[in-house]
Amino acid sequence: MRKLILDCDTGHDDAAAITLSLASQQLELLGVTTVMGNLPLDQTYRNTRDVIAYFGTGTPVLKGSSDPLLRKRWVGSEEDRGRFFDNDELTDLPELNVDAVTWMKDTLENSEDKVTLVPLAPMTNIAKLLTFYPDLVKEKVESIVCMGGGYKFGNSTGAAELNIYADPEAAQAVFSFGIPVVMCGLDVCHNAYITKNDYLAHFSDIDNKAGRFFSRICEDSFSFEEREDIPERFKLWKRPGAIIYDTVPIIYLLHPEIFDTIPAGISVECASEFCDGMTVCDTSTWNDTPKPHSVVIDLDRPAYIKALEEVLSASLV
Repeated sequence: MRKLILDCDTGHDDAAAITLSLASQQLELLGVTTVMGNLPLDQTYRNTRDVIAYFGTGTPVLKGSSDPLLRKRWVGSEEDRGRFFDNDELTDLPELNVDAVTWMKDTLENSEDKVTLVPLAPMTNIAKLLTFYPDLVKEKVESIVCMGGGYKFGNSTGAAELNIYADPEAAQAVFSFGIPVVMCGLDVCHNAYITKNDYLAHFSDIDNKAGRFFSRICEDSFSFEEREDIPERFKLWKRPGAIIYDTVPIIYLLHPEIFDTIPAGISVECASEFCDGMTVCDTSTWNDTPKPHSVVIDLDRPAYIKALEEVLSASLV
């Protein structure tokens, strides 16, 4: 089993990734660290605890960074956007008296096997881990598989994707550290959509906790896509179905063969008026620039749908 740590700003797509990680019999989820992102830290932490409590696995949930490394935070409205569950008892989990970075350090030290880091949010926690404990990370981290960035386009700006744009310096620290990163960016995620027909044929009848929760996420995503008051910027990226971004790195870990990847050198622009937060991907074949990372650009969508169904159907949680 591959051991992994998820780093999340838990909303619907992070919750789906947590669900798949717990449901898969090929993955061992050691814990989930939380960070500011689409929501403020207190809400991402609470949402994550809700999801773990629902599954009853006792997986550790840790509170991490509430702000970027160097910049003033702009993501994460202070508005409370509700909860996955109404029952306050769901969050009656023991709180660990340790911060996310220290917990990751302790977990790596105690693991006999190498661990995969899976950042699905701004990379602030991961950058701190790499900066504070570089030797440990080089010894114990097998790889980093992230959701973030874009090879050809952005979504927060024309150049930058939100997870990277929220803390460009943190992302640059991760890409420049020296461990291979697999970047599952907007390019592949926008092709990994789930239609209503996919949902009805493959997910709606899975009668276990994982299947029911994933179905709820799909239904909420369909409802969002159909809203009359959907923000204009979301209409520009409309696809034939729901895009549950953070499922892509999890399915990549389980089935890399269904994805198209290209080797790349990846840097993050941190000081540009127009391209701040852009993931600059050097995939050229005519120079000798090192290309230690991988950019995932496309996937076999039917195989992705089948993989989701197989993981959820076989869930024992």
